[in-house]
Amino acid sequence: MDIDNIFPNQKETKWVNKQRTLIVTSKNISDRIRQLFMDLHELLPHSKKETKLEKGDTSKQIKELCMQHSCRSFIYFEVHRKHELYLWIGRFPNGPSIKYYIENWHNCQDLKLTGNCMKGSRPILSFDGSFTEDPLMILQKELFIHAINVPKHHPKSAPCCDRVFSFIKESPENNNIWIRNYEIQYEKAGKEIVKNQLVEIGPRLVLKPIIILEGCIQGAQLWKDTGYVTQAKVRLEKKLEIKKEKDFASKKQQKKEKMLSKLETQVDEIENIFDRGDEQQNSDGFVTEDSDVNLDQFEEVQ
Repeated sequence: MDIDNIFPNQKETKWVNKQRTLIVTSKNISDRIRQLFMDLHELLPHSKKETKLEKGDTSKQIKELCMQHSCRSFIYFEVHRKHELYLWIGRFPNGPSIKYYIENWHNCQDLKLTGNCMKGSRPILSFDGSFTEDPLMILQKELFIHAINVPKHHPKSAPCCDRVFSFIKESPENNNIWIRNYEIQYEKAGKEIVKNQLVEIGPRLVLKPIIILEGCIQGAQLWKDTGYVTQAKVRLEKKLEIKKEKDFASKKQQKKEKMLSKLETQVDEIENIFDRGDEQQNSDGFVTEDSDVNLDQFEEVQ
């Protein structure tokens, strides 16, 4: 009996999970946003990129691109006013999809960090404990796994895991998600690992969830952040505050100028008060010291 045939010691090399992720952006993006787009594409070897979407039905265009590239997930960067960046993550064709506002982000060129990793390596996805507490966080965790996790034995992936994608919730009161990418560095003494450490690679993202839709960027609304304030409203409030400050400053300046004019008139009256008294005495017929008087006209009174 051949024992090797009974218990074959062979590694699985078959590519089973053939999911792909579509990464696409809208028009009128800046160079920094384009660099962030390229960084994310290089970190996900199973992704397919499309540079721009035309204005119109975004959902229809993304469905067509997902069908064309055989993608089951998509990541869509939506840009407003050339500096407001939003992120859509969802599943094709039946959804769901979630929209984030990217509050803060830095690409790899901005950070210039010392971390490095092998191109095409598979990441370890690390989620904190809050992603198992409520349905909102559980749904986001599943979408991140489907979109970012590189399938095993993918033809373009490297046969190693030397980096970690970290997903952390900011606080219990805040639903913001912090995303970081780290390299796994370790020191060996012979065959034993002596020391492990994480070195950040980049990019960095801070995502604020806004709304969850049932379909592919369309359909019924499953969840919405009622406390979210649009950036247009924030800009309007700032303009109103600046206008109020300017109006207050102008009114204060006008009041100051009015008070100064009153003080100047009062000073003029005080300076001329003695001049007016002398003029009044001369007009009443009183004799002053400077007037010429003949004292011989008066008799001595005994």
